[in-house]
Amino acid sequence: MRDPRIHGRIWGTLLAVCMMVLLLTSPVFAAGTWVDEIWNMVAFEKDTYPEANFDPYFAKLTKIQVGLAGENQQVVNREMDRFLKMLANRAYGIHDVAADEIYNFALTVRPVETTPAAAAIELSINSERPMSVPDHMINTPYEGGPKCPAGGCDYWADDVFDPGAS
Repeated sequence: MRDPRIHGRIWGTLLAVCMMVLLLTSPVFAAGTWVDEIWNMVAFEKDTYPEANFDPYFAKLTKIQVGLAGENQQVVNREMDRFLKMLANRAYGIHDVAADEIYNFALTVRPVETTPAAAAIELSINSERPMSVPDHMINTPYEGGPKCPAGGCDYWADDVFDPGAS
């Protein structure tokens, strides 16, 4: 004769093991790549600023995903650099705040090994960078000294007192 309690325990144990396997492996299946996270950020900014054309940004991200899937690091680096330059130049009418948010997010999400040594894009007169520099002007050549002329102080002038010089 069969004992229904043993039969129930076997099914219960089997069910528990299956649930544990699903719980432990589901984050692996649900986890996307760092490009997917950037994709989600761009989609969020597209909803926030619908007047901008985000389609070229999605096209670049698609090229990056294809490069990652094919394990072609050269394509990933090249397209990611172009993507960041598009953001820096505010290409296709993207809003300044959206460009800065996506740019900063992309730099933080992208793996370190894919970040080039010179991650900064060329600076130009009209470019903005996600950094803060204090806005101040030196008004004297040294503490307590006379005011500088309109063009600024010439620190190589012979008539400037330098207390640290020998």
